[in-house]
Amino acid sequence: MFDVVVIGAGPGGYVAAIKGAQLGGKVALVEGARMGGTCLNVGCIPTKALVHSASTYLSALNGHEFGVEAKEVALDMAAVMAHKRNTVEQLVSGIEKLVQGNGVEVYQGWARIPAPGKVEITTEDGSREMLETKNIVIATGSKHFTLPFLEQHTVSSDELLELDYVPDRLCIIGGGVIGIEFACIFSAFGSEVTVIELLPSILPNMDQEISRRLALMLRRKGIKIHTNTQVTGVTGEGGAKVVLAKAKDGSELRFEADLVLSAVGRVPNFGGIDLDALCIAYDRKGIRTDDRMATNVPGIWAIGDVVGRTLLAHGASAEAITVMENIFRTRKSMDYAAIPACVFSIPECSSVGYTEQEAKKQGLDIKISKFPFGANGKALSMGATDGLVKVLAGSGTGKVIGMHILGAHADDLIHLGAIAVRLGLGTEQLEDLVYAHPTLSEAVMEAFLGLGDGPIHLLSRR
Repeated sequence: MFDVVVIGAGPGGYVAAIKGAQLGGKVALVEGARMGGTCLNVGCIPTKALVHSASTYLSALNGHEFGVEAKEVALDMAAVMAHKRNTVEQLVSGIEKLVQGNGVEVYQGWARIPAPGKVEITTEDGSREMLETKNIVIATGSKHFTLPFLEQHTVSSDELLELDYVPDRLCIIGGGVIGIEFACIFSAFGSEVTVIELLPSILPNMDQEISRRLALMLRRKGIKIHTNTQVTGVTGEGGAKVVLAKAKDGSELRFEADLVLSAVGRVPNFGGIDLDALCIAYDRKGIRTDDRMATNVPGIWAIGDVVGRTLLAHGASAEAITVMENIFRTRKSMDYAAIPACVFSIPECSSVGYTEQEAKKQGLDIKISKFPFGANGKALSMGATDGLVKVLAGSGTGKVIGMHILGAHADDLIHLGAIAVRLGLGTEQLEDLVYAHPTLSEAVMEAFLGLGDGPIHLLSRR
Protein backbone atom coordinates (compact mmCIF):
# COMPACT_ATOMS: atom_id res chain seq x y z
CA MET A 1 0.00 0.00 0.00
CA PHE A 2 1.40 3.36 -1.07
CA ASP A 3 0.64 6.64 0.62
CA VAL A 4 0.67 8.38 -2.75
CA VAL A 5 0.87 7.35 -6.39
CA VAL A 6 1.83 10.25 -8.67
CA ILE A 7 0.90 9.93 -12.35
CA GLY A 8 3.25 11.91 -14.56
CA ALA A 9 6.90 12.81 -13.98
CA GLY A 10 7.08 16.40 -15.22
CA PRO A 11 8.03 19.37 -13.03
CA GLY A 12 4.81 18.84 -11.10
CA GLY A 13 4.93 15.07 -10.77
CA TYR A 14 8.57 14.44 -9.95
CA VAL A 15 8.66 17.35 -7.47
CA ALA A 16 5.52 15.96 -5.79
CA ALA A 17 7.09 12.51 -5.55
CA ILE A 18 10.32 13.83 -4.02
CA LYS A 19 8.47 16.10 -1.58
CA GLY A 20 6.17 13.27 -0.51
CA ALA A 21 9.18 11.04 0.14
CA GLN A 22 10.90 13.81 2.11
CA LEU A 23 7.81 14.03 4.31
CA GLY A 24 8.08 10.34 5.11
CA GLY A 25 5.60 8.90 2.65
CA LYS A 26 5.78 5.73 0.62
CA VAL A 27 5.52 7.13 -2.90
CA ALA A 28 5.25 5.68 -6.39
CA LEU A 29 5.82 7.67 -9.59
CA VAL A 30 4.36 6.50 -12.91
CA GLU A 31 5.63 7.82 -16.24
CA GLY A 32 4.88 6.59 -19.74
CA ALA A 33 7.66 8.47 -21.51
CA ARG A 34 10.75 10.14 -20.04
CA MET A 35 11.42 11.69 -16.68
CA GLY A 36 11.03 15.46 -16.74
CA GLY A 37 7.88 15.66 -18.86
CA THR A 38 7.26 18.25 -21.56
CA CYS A 39 9.24 20.97 -19.79
CA LEU A 40 12.53 19.15 -19.66
CA ASN A 41 12.32 17.10 -22.86
CA VAL A 42 10.49 19.24 -25.42
CA GLY A 43 9.69 22.51 -23.68
CA CYS A 44 11.41 24.87 -21.27
CA ILE A 45 14.89 23.37 -21.18
CA PRO A 46 15.59 22.59 -24.86
CA THR A 47 14.17 25.93 -26.00
CA LYS A 48 16.36 27.75 -23.46
CA ALA A 49 19.37 25.86 -24.79
CA LEU A 50 18.52 27.13 -28.27
CA VAL A 51 17.96 30.66 -26.96
CA HIS A 52 21.45 30.58 -25.44
CA SER A 53 22.94 29.37 -28.71
CA ALA A 54 21.10 32.12 -30.58
CA SER A 55 22.20 34.80 -28.11
CA THR A 56 25.80 33.56 -28.23
CA TYR A 57 25.74 33.65 -32.02
CA LEU A 58 24.43 37.23 -32.00
CA SER A 59 27.10 38.25 -29.48
CA ALA A 60 29.81 36.79 -31.70
CA LEU A 61 28.45 38.58 -34.76
CA ASN A 62 28.29 41.88 -32.88
CA GLY A 63 31.48 41.51 -30.86
CA HIS A 64 33.12 44.41 -32.73
CA GLU A 65 30.86 46.77 -30.77
CA PHE A 66 32.88 45.86 -27.69
CA GLY A 67 36.28 45.68 -29.30
CA VAL A 68 36.16 41.96 -30.02
CA GLU A 69 36.69 40.94 -33.63
CA ALA A 70 35.50 37.37 -34.24
CA LYS A 71 36.51 36.23 -37.71
CA GLU A 72 34.38 33.95 -39.88
CA VAL A 73 31.58 33.45 -37.36
CA ALA A 74 29.39 30.54 -38.44
CA LEU A 75 26.40 28.70 -37.05
CA ASP A 76 26.78 24.92 -36.73
CA MET A 77 23.26 23.53 -36.35
CA ALA A 78 24.56 20.04 -35.61
CA ALA A 79 26.54 21.43 -32.67
CA VAL A 80 23.58 23.56 -31.58
CA MET A 81 21.37 20.48 -31.43
CA ALA A 82 24.09 18.48 -29.69
CA HIS A 83 24.27 21.16 -26.98
CA LYS A 84 20.49 20.99 -26.61
CA ARG A 85 20.48 17.18 -26.36
CA ASN A 86 23.38 17.10 -23.89
CA THR A 87 21.63 19.62 -21.66
CA VAL A 88 18.42 17.59 -21.67
CA GLU A 89 20.16 14.26 -21.09
CA GLN A 90 22.16 15.59 -18.17
CA LEU A 91 19.04 16.97 -16.47
CA VAL A 92 16.96 13.83 -17.12
CA SER A 93 19.72 11.72 -15.61
CA GLY A 94 19.94 14.05 -12.62
CA ILE A 95 16.20 13.87 -11.93
CA GLU A 96 16.24 10.09 -12.21
CA LYS A 97 18.95 9.95 -9.55
CA LEU A 98 17.12 12.42 -7.32
CA VAL A 99 13.88 10.46 -7.49
CA GLN A 100 15.56 7.12 -6.83
CA GLY A 101 17.80 8.60 -4.15
CA ASN A 102 14.74 9.77 -2.23
CA GLY A 103 13.31 6.26 -2.21
CA VAL A 104 10.53 6.86 -4.72
CA GLU A 105 9.44 3.71 -6.55
CA VAL A 106 9.36 4.44 -10.30
CA TYR A 107 7.05 2.57 -12.67
CA GLN A 108 7.54 2.91 -16.43
CA GLY A 109 4.18 2.66 -18.12
CA TRP A 110 0.76 4.19 -18.64
CA ALA A 111 -1.62 4.63 -15.75
CA ARG A 112 -5.34 4.06 -15.46
CA ILE A 113 -7.47 4.76 -12.41
CA PRO A 114 -10.17 2.07 -12.21
CA ALA A 115 -11.37 3.46 -8.87
CA PRO A 116 -10.16 5.77 -6.10
CA GLY A 117 -7.26 4.10 -4.31
CA LYS A 118 -6.27 1.99 -7.31
CA VAL A 119 -3.84 2.68 -10.16
CA GLU A 120 -3.36 0.13 -12.93
CA ILE A 121 -0.11 0.36 -14.88
CA THR A 122 0.30 -0.99 -18.41
CA THR A 123 3.88 -1.38 -19.58
CA GLU A 124 5.18 -1.27 -23.15
CA ASP A 125 5.09 -5.07 -23.43
CA GLY A 126 1.41 -5.10 -22.47
CA SER A 127 1.80 -6.47 -18.94
CA ARG A 128 -0.28 -4.92 -16.17
CA GLU A 129 0.16 -4.24 -12.49
CA MET A 130 -2.27 -2.85 -9.94
CA LEU A 131 -1.09 -0.49 -7.20
CA GLU A 132 -3.04 0.16 -4.02
CA THR A 133 -2.75 3.68 -2.61
CA LYS A 134 -4.30 6.11 -0.15
CA ASN A 135 -3.91 9.07 -2.48
CA ILE A 136 -3.54 9.65 -6.22
CA VAL A 137 -1.99 12.79 -7.73
CA ILE A 138 -2.75 13.38 -11.43
CA ALA A 139 0.10 15.33 -13.04
CA THR A 140 -0.28 14.37 -16.70
CA GLY A 141 0.50 17.82 -18.10
CA SER A 142 -0.63 19.30 -21.40
CA LYS A 143 -0.29 18.69 -25.12
CA HIS A 144 -0.16 20.68 -28.32
CA PHE A 145 -3.41 22.09 -29.64
CA THR A 146 -3.75 22.82 -33.32
CA LEU A 147 -6.63 23.49 -35.63
CA PRO A 148 -7.51 20.52 -37.87
CA PHE A 149 -6.93 22.45 -41.10
CA LEU A 150 -3.37 23.28 -39.98
CA GLU A 151 -2.18 19.75 -39.28
CA GLN A 152 -1.15 18.62 -42.74
CA HIS A 153 1.23 21.43 -43.67
CA THR A 154 2.58 22.62 -40.30
CA VAL A 155 5.03 21.38 -37.68
CA SER A 156 4.78 21.48 -33.90
CA SER A 157 7.34 22.93 -31.50
CA ASP A 158 8.45 19.33 -30.77
CA GLU A 159 9.42 18.89 -34.41
CA LEU A 160 11.04 22.30 -34.64
CA LEU A 161 13.27 21.38 -31.70
CA GLU A 162 14.75 18.57 -33.80
CA LEU A 163 15.36 20.65 -36.91
CA ASP A 164 18.90 20.17 -38.23
CA TYR A 165 18.85 23.15 -40.59
CA VAL A 166 17.82 26.79 -40.65
CA PRO A 167 14.83 27.39 -42.94
CA ASP A 168 15.13 30.43 -45.19
CA ARG A 169 11.56 31.47 -44.41
CA LEU A 170 9.73 30.48 -41.22
CA CYS A 171 6.10 31.40 -40.66
CA ILE A 172 4.77 31.08 -37.12
CA ILE A 173 1.05 30.86 -36.45
CA GLY A 174 0.53 32.16 -32.92
CA GLY A 175 2.19 35.07 -31.14
CA GLY A 176 2.14 33.62 -27.64
CA VAL A 177 5.14 32.54 -25.59
CA ILE A 178 6.07 29.55 -27.77
CA GLY A 179 5.69 31.45 -31.03
CA ILE A 180 7.68 34.49 -29.90
CA GLU A 181 10.53 32.44 -28.41
CA PHE A 182 10.96 30.45 -31.62
CA ALA A 183 10.66 33.65 -33.67
CA CYS A 184 13.62 35.11 -31.77
CA ILE A 185 15.65 31.90 -31.99
CA PHE A 186 15.31 31.36 -35.73
CA SER A 187 15.55 35.05 -36.59
CA ALA A 188 18.92 35.06 -34.81
CA PHE A 189 19.92 31.91 -36.71
CA GLY A 190 19.19 33.70 -39.99
CA SER A 191 15.62 32.79 -40.95
CA GLU A 192 13.22 35.34 -42.38
CA VAL A 193 10.50 35.09 -39.73
CA THR A 194 6.84 36.04 -39.94
CA VAL A 195 4.50 35.84 -36.92
CA ILE A 196 0.72 35.77 -37.38
CA GLU A 197 -1.42 36.44 -34.30
CA LEU A 198 -5.23 36.45 -34.14
CA LEU A 199 -5.43 38.84 -31.18
CA PRO A 200 -4.58 42.57 -31.19
CA SER A 201 -1.12 42.03 -29.66
CA ILE A 202 1.57 39.41 -29.22
CA LEU A 203 1.92 37.89 -25.74
CA PRO A 204 -1.69 38.81 -24.87
CA ASN A 205 -1.31 37.73 -21.22
CA MET A 206 1.58 40.11 -20.57
CA ASP A 207 1.28 43.78 -19.65
CA GLN A 208 0.23 45.51 -22.88
CA GLU A 209 2.97 48.13 -22.70
CA ILE A 210 5.62 45.42 -22.44
CA SER A 211 4.07 43.49 -25.35
CA ARG A 212 3.92 46.62 -27.49
CA ARG A 213 7.51 47.61 -26.78
CA LEU A 214 8.78 44.08 -27.44
CA ALA A 215 6.91 43.95 -30.74
CA LEU A 216 8.67 47.17 -31.82
CA MET A 217 12.06 45.69 -30.90
CA LEU A 218 11.37 42.47 -32.80
CA ARG A 219 10.26 44.38 -35.87
CA ARG A 220 13.51 46.36 -35.75
CA LYS A 221 15.33 43.02 -35.82
CA GLY A 222 13.49 42.14 -39.03
CA ILE A 223 10.76 39.90 -37.62
CA LYS A 224 7.47 40.56 -39.38
CA ILE A 225 4.49 40.61 -37.00
CA HIS A 226 0.87 40.60 -38.15
CA THR A 227 -1.70 40.98 -35.35
CA ASN A 228 -5.49 41.00 -35.71
CA THR A 229 -4.92 38.42 -38.44
CA GLN A 230 -6.81 35.13 -38.76
CA VAL A 231 -5.21 32.20 -40.54
CA THR A 232 -7.74 30.51 -42.82
CA GLY A 233 -5.61 27.79 -44.36
CA VAL A 234 -2.18 26.42 -45.20
CA THR A 235 -1.39 24.81 -48.52
CA GLY A 236 1.67 23.26 -50.09
CA GLU A 237 2.78 24.55 -53.47
CA GLY A 238 5.91 22.84 -54.74
CA GLY A 239 8.55 22.84 -52.04
CA ALA A 240 7.04 25.86 -50.32
CA LYS A 241 4.06 26.42 -48.03
CA VAL A 242 1.47 29.13 -48.45
CA VAL A 243 -0.36 30.52 -45.42
CA LEU A 244 -3.69 32.14 -46.22
CA ALA A 245 -5.08 34.68 -43.76
CA LYS A 246 -7.61 37.44 -43.31
CA ALA A 247 -6.82 40.85 -41.84
CA LYS A 248 -9.10 42.75 -39.47
CA ASP A 249 -10.45 44.83 -42.36
CA GLY A 250 -11.42 41.66 -44.22
CA SER A 251 -8.65 41.80 -46.80
CA GLU A 252 -7.05 38.53 -47.86
CA LEU A 253 -3.37 37.97 -47.05
CA ARG A 254 -0.90 35.42 -48.37
CA PHE A 255 2.43 34.43 -46.80
CA GLU A 256 4.98 32.14 -48.39
CA ALA A 257 7.31 30.07 -46.21
CA ASP A 258 9.58 27.06 -46.32
CA LEU A 259 8.34 25.87 -42.93
CA VAL A 260 5.23 26.72 -40.90
CA LEU A 261 5.05 26.34 -37.12
CA SER A 262 1.65 25.94 -35.48
CA ALA A 263 1.93 27.50 -32.03
CA VAL A 264 -1.70 28.28 -31.28
CA GLY A 265 -1.69 26.88 -27.75
CA ARG A 266 -1.79 23.88 -25.46
CA VAL A 267 -4.63 21.93 -23.87
CA PRO A 268 -4.80 19.64 -20.82
CA ASN A 269 -3.59 16.09 -21.36
CA PHE A 270 -5.75 13.82 -19.24
CA GLY A 271 -3.42 10.92 -19.98
CA GLY A 272 -6.18 8.57 -21.07
CA ILE A 273 -7.70 8.63 -17.59
CA ASP A 274 -11.49 8.31 -17.72
CA LEU A 275 -12.46 11.32 -15.63
CA ASP A 276 -16.16 10.87 -16.35
CA ALA A 277 -16.18 7.30 -15.01
CA LEU A 278 -14.48 8.55 -11.84
CA CYS A 279 -16.91 11.50 -11.60
CA ILE A 280 -13.98 13.93 -11.45
CA ALA A 281 -15.10 17.47 -12.28
CA TYR A 282 -13.30 19.13 -15.20
CA ASP A 283 -13.82 21.57 -18.04
CA ARG A 284 -11.94 22.60 -21.19
CA LYS A 285 -9.30 24.39 -19.08
CA GLY A 286 -8.53 21.29 -17.01
CA ILE A 287 -9.36 19.32 -13.89
CA ARG A 288 -11.10 21.42 -11.26
CA THR A 289 -9.42 21.57 -7.85
CA ASP A 290 -9.76 23.59 -4.68
CA ASP A 291 -6.94 25.69 -3.24
CA ARG A 292 -5.38 22.54 -1.73
CA MET A 293 -5.21 20.93 -5.21
CA ALA A 294 -7.90 18.39 -4.23
CA THR A 295 -10.46 17.29 -6.81
CA ASN A 296 -14.09 16.69 -5.90
CA VAL A 297 -13.29 12.98 -5.42
CA PRO A 298 -11.72 12.25 -2.00
CA GLY A 299 -8.18 10.93 -2.26
CA ILE A 300 -7.63 12.18 -5.82
CA TRP A 301 -5.63 15.34 -6.39
CA ALA A 302 -4.39 17.16 -9.52
CA ILE A 303 -1.53 19.56 -10.25
CA GLY A 304 0.24 21.28 -13.14
CA ASP A 305 -0.91 21.89 -16.70
CA VAL A 306 -3.70 19.31 -16.37
CA VAL A 307 -5.30 21.78 -13.94
CA GLY A 308 -4.55 24.68 -16.27
CA ARG A 309 -4.24 27.53 -13.79
CA THR A 310 -0.74 28.69 -14.65
CA LEU A 311 0.65 26.54 -17.53
CA LEU A 312 4.05 27.21 -15.96
CA ALA A 313 6.59 24.59 -14.88
CA HIS A 314 7.38 26.44 -11.65
CA GLY A 315 3.65 26.82 -11.01
CA ALA A 316 3.31 23.04 -11.27
CA SER A 317 6.21 22.56 -8.85
CA ALA A 318 4.62 24.96 -6.36
CA GLU A 319 1.33 23.07 -6.63
CA ALA A 320 3.28 19.83 -6.10
CA ILE A 321 4.66 21.04 -2.78
CA THR A 322 1.22 22.34 -1.78
CA VAL A 323 -0.49 19.02 -2.46
CA MET A 324 2.07 17.02 -0.47
CA GLU A 325 1.87 19.43 2.46
CA ASN A 326 -1.89 18.84 2.49
CA ILE A 327 -1.53 15.07 2.29
CA PHE A 328 1.14 14.66 4.95
CA ARG A 329 0.97 17.73 7.19
CA THR A 330 -1.67 20.42 7.63
CA ARG A 331 -3.82 22.51 5.34
CA LYS A 332 -1.88 24.64 2.87
CA SER A 333 -3.47 26.85 0.24
CA MET A 334 -1.96 27.48 -3.18
CA ASP A 335 -1.29 31.19 -3.71
CA TYR A 336 -1.21 32.29 -7.35
CA ALA A 337 -0.84 36.03 -6.71
CA ALA A 338 2.95 36.17 -6.92
CA ILE A 339 3.94 33.53 -9.48
CA PRO A 340 6.27 35.13 -12.03
CA ALA A 341 5.95 34.48 -15.75
CA CYS A 342 8.91 34.76 -18.11
CA VAL A 343 9.24 34.89 -21.88
CA PHE A 344 12.72 34.00 -23.13
CA SER A 345 12.57 36.25 -26.12
CA ILE A 346 15.59 38.30 -27.20
CA PRO A 347 15.47 40.51 -25.16
CA GLU A 348 13.57 38.77 -22.36
CA CYS A 349 10.42 39.94 -20.65
CA SER A 350 8.83 38.93 -17.38
CA SER A 351 5.82 39.68 -15.24
CA VAL A 352 4.40 39.14 -11.76
CA GLY A 353 1.19 40.28 -10.11
CA TYR A 354 -1.30 42.64 -11.72
CA THR A 355 -0.81 44.07 -15.19
CA GLU A 356 -1.84 47.67 -15.66
CA GLN A 357 -4.88 46.52 -17.62
CA GLU A 358 -5.98 44.03 -14.93
CA ALA A 359 -5.63 46.62 -12.18
CA LYS A 360 -7.70 49.19 -14.07
CA LYS A 361 -10.32 46.60 -15.01
CA GLN A 362 -10.79 45.82 -11.31
CA GLY A 363 -11.07 49.50 -10.48
CA LEU A 364 -7.89 49.61 -8.40
CA ASP A 365 -6.39 53.02 -7.68
CA ILE A 366 -2.75 52.57 -8.65
CA LYS A 367 0.42 54.51 -9.23
CA ILE A 368 3.01 53.42 -11.76
CA SER A 369 6.77 53.89 -11.77
CA LYS A 370 9.06 53.11 -14.70
CA PHE A 371 12.83 53.11 -15.03
CA PRO A 372 14.60 52.58 -18.37
CA PHE A 373 17.57 50.25 -18.80
CA GLY A 374 19.21 53.06 -20.76
CA ALA A 375 19.79 54.94 -17.48
CA ASN A 376 21.44 51.92 -15.79
CA GLY A 377 25.24 51.76 -15.75
CA LYS A 378 25.54 47.98 -16.02
CA ALA A 379 23.08 47.85 -18.92
CA LEU A 380 25.04 50.57 -20.71
CA SER A 381 28.31 48.68 -20.25
CA MET A 382 26.67 45.55 -21.68
CA GLY A 383 25.13 47.33 -24.65
CA ALA A 384 21.74 46.20 -23.35
CA THR A 385 19.96 49.52 -22.99
CA ASP A 386 16.67 48.46 -24.60
CA GLY A 387 13.94 47.87 -22.05
CA LEU A 388 12.53 49.06 -18.75
CA VAL A 389 11.27 48.09 -15.32
CA LYS A 390 7.62 48.93 -14.62
CA VAL A 391 6.17 48.74 -11.11
CA LEU A 392 2.55 49.04 -10.00
CA ALA A 393 1.56 49.93 -6.43
CA GLY A 394 -1.62 50.78 -4.59
CA SER A 395 -2.04 54.57 -4.41
CA GLY A 396 -3.21 54.49 -0.82
CA THR A 397 -0.99 51.75 0.61
CA GLY A 398 2.13 52.12 -1.52
CA LYS A 399 2.32 48.31 -1.61
CA VAL A 400 3.65 46.72 -4.77
CA ILE A 401 0.96 44.76 -6.61
CA GLY A 402 2.76 44.10 -9.90
CA MET A 403 6.06 44.30 -11.74
CA HIS A 404 6.87 43.95 -15.44
CA ILE A 405 10.34 43.93 -17.00
CA LEU A 406 11.56 44.05 -20.57
CA GLY A 407 15.29 43.72 -21.10
CA ALA A 408 18.43 41.76 -20.32
CA HIS A 409 18.08 39.20 -17.52
CA ALA A 410 14.41 40.06 -16.97
CA ASP A 411 13.89 36.43 -15.92
CA ASP A 412 16.30 36.84 -12.99
CA LEU A 413 15.26 40.36 -11.98
CA ILE A 414 11.54 39.58 -11.74
CA HIS A 415 12.02 37.73 -8.46
CA LEU A 416 12.63 41.04 -6.70
CA GLY A 417 9.11 41.96 -7.74
CA ALA A 418 7.76 38.55 -6.78
CA ILE A 419 9.13 38.99 -3.25
CA ALA A 420 7.62 42.47 -3.01
CA VAL A 421 4.21 41.29 -4.21
CA ARG A 422 4.22 38.13 -2.08
CA LEU A 423 5.17 39.95 1.14
CA GLY A 424 3.09 43.03 0.44
CA LEU A 425 6.10 45.34 0.64
CA GLY A 426 5.59 49.06 0.29
CA THR A 427 7.69 52.10 -0.49
CA GLU A 428 9.10 52.50 3.02
CA GLN A 429 10.54 48.98 3.20
CA LEU A 430 11.79 48.98 -0.38
CA GLU A 431 13.64 52.29 -0.04
CA ASP A 432 15.76 50.87 2.79
CA LEU A 433 17.16 47.97 0.73
CA VAL A 434 20.70 48.59 -0.57
CA TYR A 435 21.59 47.20 -3.99
CA ALA A 436 25.08 46.36 -5.23
CA HIS A 437 26.59 48.64 -7.86
CA PRO A 438 26.91 48.31 -10.79
CA THR A 439 24.10 45.78 -11.37
CA LEU A 440 20.97 45.52 -13.44
CA SER A 441 19.10 45.14 -10.16
CA GLU A 442 19.60 48.85 -9.61
CA ALA A 443 17.03 49.45 -12.35
CA VAL A 444 14.52 47.68 -10.11
CA MET A 445 15.67 49.80 -7.15
CA GLU A 446 15.17 52.99 -9.14
CA ALA A 447 11.69 51.88 -10.20
CA PHE A 448 10.84 51.24 -6.55
CA LEU A 449 12.19 54.69 -5.64
CA GLY A 450 9.91 56.14 -8.28
CA LEU A 451 6.94 55.11 -6.18
CA GLY A 452 8.10 57.59 -3.52
CA ASP A 453 10.21 60.71 -3.92
CA GLY A 454 11.48 59.66 -7.33
CA PRO A 455 14.42 57.79 -8.87
CA ILE A 456 17.94 59.12 -8.30
CA HIS A 457 19.36 58.63 -11.77
CA LEU A 458 16.42 59.90 -13.81
CA LEU A 459 14.77 63.30 -13.92
CA SER A 460 11.21 62.96 -12.69
CA ARG A 461 8.36 64.82 -14.30
CA ARG A 462 6.64 66.91 -11.69
